[in-house]
Amino acid sequence: MARILVAEDDLALRLLYRLWLEHAGHAVVEAADGRQAIELVELGPPPEAAVLDVDMPYVDGLSVCRYLRLRDPGLPIVVATGIEDIQPAALAAGATTVLAKPCDRDELLAALNTAHFAHRLRSA
Repeated sequence: MARILVAEDDLALRLLYRLWLEHAGHAVVEAADGRQAIELVELGPPPEAAVLDVDMPYVDGLSVCRYLRLRDPGLPIVVATGIEDIQPAALAAGATTVLAKPCDRDELLAALNTAHFAHRLRSA
């Protein structure tokens, strides 16, 4: 079981991601925007993985991604976005994996598993 930060401004998607992740046995910490995501990381125990939207109020997801990457160079970070052609920028910001919205449950869980596996390989 991992503690996963989900930063998504769309309430329906955030709840859906939480449902999928909790059903898979993970603990979920939710943020409605990038500023809240950073605050949650600073105040609480660090996440073991993150799922980030890109287009969020106050602080965008790529800025959150860079912040998380600086705090934990090996953190598995999945960026899920509807923005086309963002993959190069997301990877440059530190994303481990980029998913196109709408993604389904299996895609999200597979992306997190792949990102976690990549993290473990880099840490070994």
